[in-house]
Amino acid sequence: MPYLNVAEVETALAVANTQPNNTITQLISLPNQTWEGRGCHALKIANGTGPGRPGIYFIGGVHAREWGSSDILINFVEQLLQAYQANKGITLGSSKFTAAQIQSIVNTKDIYIFPQVNPDGRHYSMTVDPDWRMNRRPAANAHPTCLGVDINRNYDFLWDYPVYFDPNAPIVNSKDPCSPDYTYIGPAVFSEPETRNVVWMMDTFPNIRYFIDIHSYSEDILYCWGDDQNQIVNQSMSFQNSAFNGKRGIANDATYREYIDPTDQAAIVALATQMRDAIKGVRGRSYTVEQSLSLYPTAGTSDDYAFSRHRTDPTKPKIFAYTIEWGSPSNATPFHPRYTEMQRIIREVTAGLLDFCVRAT
Repeated sequence: MPYLNVAEVETALAVANTQPNNTITQLISLPNQTWEGRGCHALKIANGTGPGRPGIYFIGGVHAREWGSSDILINFVEQLLQAYQANKGITLGSSKFTAAQIQSIVNTKDIYIFPQVNPDGRHYSMTVDPDWRMNRRPAANAHPTCLGVDINRNYDFLWDYPVYFDPNAPIVNSKDPCSPDYTYIGPAVFSEPETRNVVWMMDTFPNIRYFIDIHSYSEDILYCWGDDQNQIVNQSMSFQNSAFNGKRGIANDATYREYIDPTDQAAIVALATQMRDAIKGVRGRSYTVEQSLSLYPTAGTSDDYAFSRHRTDPTKPKIFAYTIEWGSPSNATPFHPRYTEMQRIIREVTAGLLDFCVRAT
């Protein structure tokens, strides 16, 4: 079985919204067409309405070459809906979810799935250049051969990174449209229709309290922050304080560390650890739970943006945000392993997502 192509991902969402599921699903048309004119959709799964229902938001397919992320989320949708309709549980290795737990997810929570954020890039990666990472923003006149923006550097969190980071910080971002590592941040914050679609979901569904962005490759569950090491003491030492501009992004120094509420950090890590255990139960693979900075400092990423929204505007809900990095660096083709291996990865990450949905309240 091959990876789903762009049309097949969209078809799978449409099929999921047909009978008998259409009483508990809503196919959501996102407002911004891609640069190549593609429309995007998300799916809401929920039986019932009312105040107090937590919203859980999953996205995938952000980086074009990470083919399996969209497949993971389509599988998650299919597994959840099939089990709910049959009033059965789901067993994935030793990770087991009872029929009652599946019913509770759908009956008491709102699940939002946006599995293919970057269809233009996915199509190009699958048909032309397997290593393509970005979207397909047209080239500017000054750089006529350089296309694309890294969507996961285009969010409104320290986006204009040279202002905020120490010049010596090993940040993996670029203001060069011809960046050889495919990390061009775009001409402006939220310049990309794909980025705006992700944010539109958060703005439109204010009950969203949890967010997971699925990527590859490694075996990590990452939590905020990505700009510097966390600290729980000095609230004034935060991304909002311009007094610290030019000082962020150097690990293990005493100059700057990003504030996180200790209660939030404990809850975030606990959920990530439980998700890790559910993943491990499928076939023994142990994902590492760690702060995003542990990989390298970043700016403009989806998880930091989601978590920062409440800090910059207290009228917006607090969103606990994560990135899952699936796969294994030892794989010969880490971004698109053989599909037999990808199916194993799909099962284990699905277990992690189901566990997260059970525990998120």
